[in-house]
Amino acid sequence: MMSRLLPLLAPRTSTMHDHSCVCPDALDRCDRCDLLLGLPGLHLISVDRARTGFLLEVESCDPVAGCPGCGVIAAGHGRIVTSMIDAPWADRPVRIRWRKRRWICREEACPVVTFVEQDPVVCPPRGLLTMRALRWAIGQLRREGATIQGLARQLGTTWNTLWSQVQPVLARAAEDPTRFEGVQVLGVDEQVWHHRDPRLRGPKELAGMVDLTRRSHPVARLL
Repeated sequence: MMSRLLPLLAPRTSTMHDHSCVCPDALDRCDRCDLLLGLPGLHLISVDRARTGFLLEVESCDPVAGCPGCGVIAAGHGRIVTSMIDAPWADRPVRIRWRKRRWICREEACPVVTFVEQDPVVCPPRGLLTMRALRWAIGQLRREGATIQGLARQLGTTWNTLWSQVQPVLARAAEDPTRFEGVQVLGVDEQVWHHRDPRLRGPKELAGMVDLTRRSHPVARLL
């Protein structure tokens, strides 16, 4: 199956890497590639299969952008490339190279000189993981009994990198009282969460509160 999908994902024209917008039909952009990419507002430019997984190159094609400081329409000033960790695909780690647009504000009185496009739906500013990867990892933690180390291995990254991105999201969720809505049966789950020296990482044992309410999903939900 993989050998049949890769030709589909490959770029259809050799000029795609140099153009400024991939939307016009004249460039023969592949809608099926964008559908498989599944990131709103971004187009898939190329796919490479590396030894460690897949490398996807993407870009947007917004023709205009307003300055976040003053709102004046900015002028394009090339692109910069940032790399993000995405959710696994076909059981292999995925890296996304986003060719972000750089803009210059022409308003002399504006304190913003240049800025780079951002899309929090795709990835938080300065984030190392896409929002899709974060949702995938947290879902595995909540419902599938996964560990940070196991998820880091599937994502092709380190424990520290993954936890640094997941922990703030979990902290915000822990402060949201709506997570208790619909809980009818409460349970306690005790487990050993690490096997290192307690003097280095703290106590090995962890007691978690779980939602045992019967729903369509048969697995307990960690609260």
